[in-house]
Amino acid sequence: MMRVVVLLLFLVGALVSGCGREAPPAVGEALAFSGVVVPPGGEVLGVDASRGIDSFCKVAVAVDAGSVERLLADSQFRAPLEPGREVTYEPLPQASIGTDFASASDELSPGPGRPNTVFRELLVDRSDPARPVVHIWAFTT
Repeated sequence: MMRVVVLLLFLVGALVSGCGREAPPAVGEALAFSGVVVPPGGEVLGVDASRGIDSFCKVAVAVDAGSVERLLADSQFRAPLEPGREVTYEPLPQASIGTDFASASDELSPGPGRPNTVFRELLVDRSDPARPVVHIWAFTT
């Protein structure tokens, strides 16, 4: 009888605590999946992900004004940014998008943290020229 009570308490505790819901991804996992390499002085503002048949990950990184090109190069993002090109994805709540931005799309081959090709949508928001924010949406299809 005591074992049944303990088991029931454990199950109720797991349900109440949210076990079974997907936990937010670790920053390292999100960066590996998206291929983003944060330059020195960069700050990850937030990450979010969902997994199912496909995987989807959002990352927002604030960088120093001169570090955008380094982030793009180190993250193997080679598509030219198009000024004013909008994206269809929502930004993370921690990092809204202003009015001075450019964006592009690319693909990233499989590598550590991503067993499949990852498609990326990237937007650089330069509304604060001293601290641009780079938004990345990475997904498999």
